[in-house]
Formats: sequence, C-alpha cells, structure tokens
Amino acid sequence: MSTYEESIVPGDIVAVRHGVKGRQEGLVVGSHIDYAGRQIIEVQLEGELFHAWYPTVTHVRRTISYSQPSASRRRTIERRVYW
Repeated sequence: MSTYEESIVPGDIVAVRHGVKGRQEGLVVGSHIDYAGRQIIEVQLEGELFHAWYPTVTHVRRTISYSQPSASRRRTIERRVYW
C-alpha cells in the first residue's frame, strides 16, 4: 500500500496500461479499497471509465488549482524602527 505522500487522489493525472490500447493517460475520478486491501483507482479515459488497481497505474502529475487574490484588496505593511 502507498504512503500518504505517494497516494493517488481524485484530480490527479495518471497513466494506465490499458489492455488493447496500450498506455493511456486519464483523470482520476475516484478510488476505493477492495476486499483484498488493494487500492482500486477509477480513471476517466476517452469516453470510458476504467478501473485499475494501484501497481498498474503510474502517477504522472497532480493537478492543483490556486485561487488568484483579488486586485482590489491590498495589504500595506508599515514598520518603524527605533534605536
């Protein structure tokens, strides 16, 4: 089983070894643990949902969205140094 840092979470881009089509990249939409304790990853490929267990999935990149701070809100820092 993977550690927290290595775990694959929804929103990640992964590569899956698909039977006929070979290696394909897709978006992780979910995951669960099966009866044997394996992490099953649900990957959205081109028009289909593919279930793969953890060792057959290669982590490609993690997608993280950042919100942009609004331009109207500015912060001023004032310092006074007394000697």
